[in-house]
Amino acid sequence: MKPNQKWTESLEPQINEARENLRQSDPATLASNSGVVFAGDPCRFEISFFGQLYTISWPDLEVSKPDGAVCSNLDRAFLLEYLLIADGAPLADSWVSLGGLPNGSFYEQAYQGYSGNVLARAFRGRPADLKRAAESAGGEPLTLGDLAFRYLALPRIPLALVYWSGGDEFPDSAQVLFDRSASHYHHLEMLAHLGSLLCQKVIAAAQVEVSPK
Repeated sequence: MKPNQKWTESLEPQINEARENLRQSDPATLASNSGVVFAGDPCRFEISFFGQLYTISWPDLEVSKPDGAVCSNLDRAFLLEYLLIADGAPLADSWVSLGGLPNGSFYEQAYQGYSGNVLARAFRGRPADLKRAAESAGGEPLTLGDLAFRYLALPRIPLALVYWSGGDEFPDSAQVLFDRSASHYHHLEMLAHLGSLLCQKVIAAAQVEVSPK
């Protein structure tokens, strides 16, 4: 699901508030709680976002892509609020749906509609293609469902993409699950968009594979 433009534009005050709150914190503590690197000369956070190294300058807190370009409002909000919310809680090593997180049941149906359901339709009857695309997008195999892969969206936010084949009688299905600790690291709304983003990445990886050389 492509993010709503009005919503991403409305994130500006939220981004500014996150910056103000972060500047009142010790950067070394922020780095420790979130599992990111804080380096000097010039001072910056280095943060892996779906395997790509982004930087957040200190103290102005501008967020840059791996190529140095300034990020979108959505990526700024993802990364700045991750630094702000992260409290260093250990991973639970237990997978749950979005509805299994605190207050997540309200968002579950809509989230499933623009994440797992989209991916299941894209790969209907093609588990081998899904496997190739999921691995190409950086997934590590898990023993869940008929196919499953683990991704590290942010240093302390792992995601699990799980797929079930419906066979001849039922439609295929898929879900993006979260570690039970995820609410210690981001808002539900942003966690939902991370799950949607993962599905988009896997679908895009399949499209790259079939593109003319």
